[in-house]
Order: sequence, then C-alpha cells, then structure tokens
Amino acid sequence: MKDSLKLKSFLEQAIQDRRLIIVSNREPYVHKKQGSEIRVEQPVGGLTSALDNVLRVIGGVWVAWGSGSADKRVVDRNNHVGVPPDKPTYTLKRVWLSSAEVDNYYHGYANHVLWPLCHIALERIYFRKKYWDDYVAANHKFAQAVSEEVKDKSMVWIHDYHLSLLPRVLRDANPSLTLAHFWHVPWPNYSVLRVSPHARELLEGMLANDLIGFQITHFAANFMDCVEQMIPEAEVDRETSTVTFHEHKTSLEAFPISVDFDRFNNMASSRHSEKFIRNFRKKLGIPDETLLAVGVDRLEYTKGLTKRIQAIELFFERYSRYRKRVTFYQVAVPTRSSEPYLSYMKGVQEIINHVNRRFGTDSWLPIIYTETKLEHRDLAAIYRAADLCIVSSIYDGMNLVAKEFISCQVDEKGVLLLSELAGAAEELEDAMIVNPYDLDSFSSSIKTALSLNRNDKKKRMHNLREKVSEFNIHVWIGCVLQRMSDIYSAKAGGTAYLFDHLEQIQSRELFLFLDFDGTLAPIASTPDKAVMPEHVKKMLNKLKKMMPIAIISGRALDDVRARVGISDLIYSGNHGMEIWNGSKMLRNEAGDVSMLGELLTKLQASLGKISGIIVENKKFSASVHFRRVPPKRLADVFRIFWDVTKNYDSFFDITEGKKVLEIRSKAAWNKGHAVEWILEKMGNEHYAVYIGDDVTDEDAFRAIQTKGASICVGKNPKADYFLKNQDEVGKFLEWLIIRGMFKALTP
Repeated sequence: MKDSLKLKSFLEQAIQDRRLIIVSNREPYVHKKQGSEIRVEQPVGGLTSALDNVLRVIGGVWVAWGSGSADKRVVDRNNHVGVPPDKPTYTLKRVWLSSAEVDNYYHGYANHVLWPLCHIALERIYFRKKYWDDYVAANHKFAQAVSEEVKDKSMVWIHDYHLSLLPRVLRDANPSLTLAHFWHVPWPNYSVLRVSPHARELLEGMLANDLIGFQITHFAANFMDCVEQMIPEAEVDRETSTVTFHEHKTSLEAFPISVDFDRFNNMASSRHSEKFIRNFRKKLGIPDETLLAVGVDRLEYTKGLTKRIQAIELFFERYSRYRKRVTFYQVAVPTRSSEPYLSYMKGVQEIINHVNRRFGTDSWLPIIYTETKLEHRDLAAIYRAADLCIVSSIYDGMNLVAKEFISCQVDEKGVLLLSELAGAAEELEDAMIVNPYDLDSFSSSIKTALSLNRNDKKKRMHNLREKVSEFNIHVWIGCVLQRMSDIYSAKAGGTAYLFDHLEQIQSRELFLFLDFDGTLAPIASTPDKAVMPEHVKKMLNKLKKMMPIAIISGRALDDVRARVGISDLIYSGNHGMEIWNGSKMLRNEAGDVSMLGELLTKLQASLGKISGIIVENKKFSASVHFRRVPPKRLADVFRIFWDVTKNYDSFFDITEGKKVLEIRSKAAWNKGHAVEWILEKMGNEHYAVYIGDDVTDEDAFRAIQTKGASICVGKNPKADYFLKNQDEVGKFLEWLIIRGMFKALTP
C-alpha cells in the first residue's frame, strides 16, 4: 500500500469528525490576473503540496494571507474560496493585509528580524518599531480569521515564525482550543534570542500552544533554555520536554520534516528523466565522462553559497587533476528582491565569475550557474545524474534539498556532502558531514567524495534512501497529527481533575491499586535506577492500616517487591502474570516462555549496537527501553524493532509506553486481569481506586469502570480523573491518610 493511502486511512481514523484548521502565511492556491482572465497557481513546495493532500482527504479550512492579484475577486463574503479549483474538497480562507502591513510584518519583522535572529546572523538584523507594530497587527488579523472558523471539535495547526503571537491570541479567546505549532526554522539559544527586544512576548505567544514541533531536539532544548532565562515563573520539565506557564502545559517535540520520497523517486525513474539528462549534458557541453556535482538552493545567505564556491576554488587549486574532469552545476533561485539579498546575489555572481576566469578554458567551465527555477521533474533528473550534491548551509532548520537528492538517486551512484550545521545532519549519518567554515577540510571532502569507490557510494546511498523512504513527508504529517489527536482526546475526554472531585471518594471503603514507575517512583533514565521516595514509603505504611493496597507493575514480581520494600501488601508483577497475595505467589498462564527468549535474542542481536538501548527479559514478559537512545537513532530503533517482531505478531501483543516497548504473550494476563482477580478474591465489596501513568495501565482503567475510579498521572481520556504530575500522587496519598484518620475519630 502506498504511503499516501496509509495516510488517508490514518487520517480517517485519527481525525474522525474533528475539524482541522491549518494556518500559514503562504496560501496553497493563488489567483492571479492574466489579461481579462484569472489564472490559478499552486505554489511549488513539498510541504504545501502534502498539507493540501491532507485537507483533500478530510476537508477542513486553510487560513492564509491572500497574496494573489485576483484573490479578492473569487472569494465569498466570508473570504472563502473552495479548493482545489477543479474539484473543491476544502475551504481556503484568506486574510487581507495592507501594503504597509506586508512591508512591515512580512518583509520587515519576519524576514529582517526573526529570520536572521533564528539563523544566528545577528549583523543582518534590521529592527524598526513599525515592523513590530504591524507584526502584532497581522497576527491579530490571522487570529480573527481563525476564530471565525473555529467550531466544536476544532484543531488548529499553525506554521512557522510569521505567526508566533497567534497562539496566545487564540488561547485567550478560546481556552479549550487544541493548538499545535510547527517551527520550521532553527530556534536560537538564549544568548541569541536575548538580542530581540520582544523575546518574552515571542515565548509567551508560543507557550499558548499545546504542542510545539521543532526540526531536531537541539532546538527544543534551546527553547527550554530561553524560557528558563526569560520567564522564570514558568516550570520547565526537561525529562518530559514540557513547559507549564499560567497553568497551561506545552509539549515540545522534534518532528524532523521530510519529502515525498515516492514522488521524487518516480520522477527520477521516468523516461523523461533519462531523456532530459542527455539533452542537459549536450546543451551545457558536459561530456558523459565528466563528473557532475550539483547544488540547489534559494539565493539566500544562510545557504552558505559563498563558502561553497570558496571551497570549490580551493579544491581546483589543490587537486589540479580534477580540472576538466568535474563540473559544478549551481542552481540559485532568487526569492526576495530586496536588501540584503540583492547584494548577496551580486557577491555570489562575482565569486563564481572569479573561479571561472581563474580555472576555466574555452571548452570547460568549473561552475555553471543559473538563477532559473527548474520544474521538479527536470530537477529530479539532475539529482539522479549527479555524482555529488553539496549542501553547505551555515545554519538550517532541516534542508530538504538533501532529502530530495537522496530520493532521486535511483542508481545509488552519488554522494551527499552535507553541512553539520543543517538539521538534516542529525538524521543522515551516511552522508559525508562537513563544516562549511573549514575550507581546507571542505575542499578535501569534495575530493574524497568524488573519489570514493563504487561500492562505498552504493552502500552509503542505499542506507540514506532506506531512511528517507521510511520516514517521508506522509509519516511526518501522520506523527504530528497523531500527537494533536492525542492531545485533543485528552482535553476533550471526560477526564476531570481529581482534586476537584474528591467527594466521589470521600465516604467509600477503598481498595487502593498503585502502579510503580511514574506513579510511586519518578521515571528514571534506566529501569534499575528507579527509586520510590522514602516519604512515599512512609505514607504507604500508614495507609495499609486503613485499606487494602495492591501494587500493580510491569516489572518482574521480585523486582517491584524489593523496590517498594513493604512486606504485607499485595503485589502483581509482569503486567499481571505474577501475583503475591501476602503469603504465596500465584502464577498465571504466560504463554511460550521459550519463544519469548528466542525473540529477545534476535532483538538483542539487532538492537544491541545502538547506544542506550536496554532489552529487559522479565521471564514472562519483556521490555525494550529506549529512553537513553540518542534522538537521531530513534528511527533506527523502531525500524529494527518492528522488522524483527513482525514474524511474531500471532504470539505477542506489543504496547508502546513512555520510552519503552512492552512485549507480552497474547495468552498472558494484563494489569486489568490482575485487578479483576484481586478484587474478586480479596475485596469485591470495596470501591477500587487505581492510579497509573502509562498506556499499560489502561487495561486496569477499563477493568474498574463500574467498580471504582481510575486516575491517571497526566491526562488520559480512558481514565475518570487525572493528576497533574507524579508529585500530586503523594498529595493524594496524604489526603487519604487524613481522611482515614478523620474516619477513625468519627463515630
């Protein structure tokens, strides 16, 4: 099944009847005057195309600035126009900005302040008060337009640095709204962000989101650093990557963006591609035996074009045998027609002319340069033909040229030379990584890349293509929307804050069930480091005299008993497969233990080389912990894990918890079975209260639906109540102790 079909299936299940509103500065369709007619254009861009496909499937609204010369002529009185034009399936709502607002909000604050700020080009920041004033005004205009579209069951997905204030305006108007924001460019560190006179306003605007997506975890860490320094009253939790401000929690996560692998791969594999490249070489006078190196960039100072040309000049100076043997084809498309881009364009042209004059001959130019925008299918052909692609960004959020090149390398003959300062370097380990400022190393890396043997090139590119193919733009969209859907469910579900509803428990005879990790003990970096605080142990010793208590854990029974350290409690280990009732152990049917051992041997062999992975054999169940795995290796963990376990689908159930994958036999009990059995044998007349924090606790939540109250540490729509964090578990235990003492004193 194609990824696009998988995405369609996912969207229909995850989004359901919810209304998705996408917000961006750029619109997916532009109406332009052409004589007496109106022409419709769809801006070229992988993200725009992918998000358009999402709304084509599920409907919804896209709110964007109406930039086209005929945009106003085609909308209705609500500023709506149905799109796609040939067969409308969703609504494009346009926001109107005055020419002054466009100059100040877009060209001014967004591109002369935020863009250089985020790319650490401080000398290029040009700040004017009018820029900020119109940036605020434009964000409020977007907020008004979005608010007009918000209905019941709405989710809003905001894009990029143009709209950093929008979430706060929307949140103030509608506190329950589900808001997510993807920040496509880098987030700078504190020492850089502090340059902005409005740094705190930017942070407060972003903290109104429920979810902020960044390209890599480093940018999320920068964001948390900035919050700690500039908003000291906010609570930053680095373990969970969340920030709580004004009682609102914002999750920060890395979602490395990608490209439509299948689309680029198919274009590169086409007959057009083969024909185009033959004509391309002939037209430009590049013989078939000449190596082709390419660079494809917007004509923009963060792409490091001058550093790249300087490295190419040094390459030809140091390695003269490559003269006439390799041609560099550089595409640099102007996208902004103002300063400092005009001066930068002139500088790039001058240095290229200098290199060509120095090394060129009548029959050969070292660098062929064009500012012409190529059609995607022509670009795909050039990518396929290239022996080398250079991405030399001096700072970049991701850089999708790297992934486009990989997607088009159907012959697996090319090498990617990638700046370590581009976000893509976090994922693409089989690229040749360079520092664009180190010209000696840069130039020698060009030589090394061109001289690699065929097998090395093929191996590197094969690994890169596997990664980009698996984690493509459809998977990226699916990951973000799944998180938005989870957040929406948690907010919209019947879950209520426990401390607002204690009267439901006040007068009942309780049977207390407690999970261990994340409930009684804080989540630790590795399972062996989990420790239950001493004050919690003291409270349990008091409570056991007031009510029966059972500890229900995914840990092995002996392990959890040792960590709690209280002998006369009831314990269940291995997700219910082992139960200790105070005097003897009851073991439930756990399936084929030998087959579990076989699976774990394969997993250990396949995953063991990845730093930070822990494969835990609990005899009757198993856990694969990836909390300490470097973020750039997580994709490998999941790919390998599911590849190994796919042949065991009929034998085991697999549940993803907090940085852990749990493996249990299909024949085995879960926590819900354990709770039901314990209640039946030891406390059917009691009101059950279960506290847990993870997906594996949901079986227990279901088991006591008519027998008590389920409580989750953190919001979970499958629980009756929630506690904000693990510390509040202790507060609830204190309340139970006081309640018990009061009952003892009351006749």
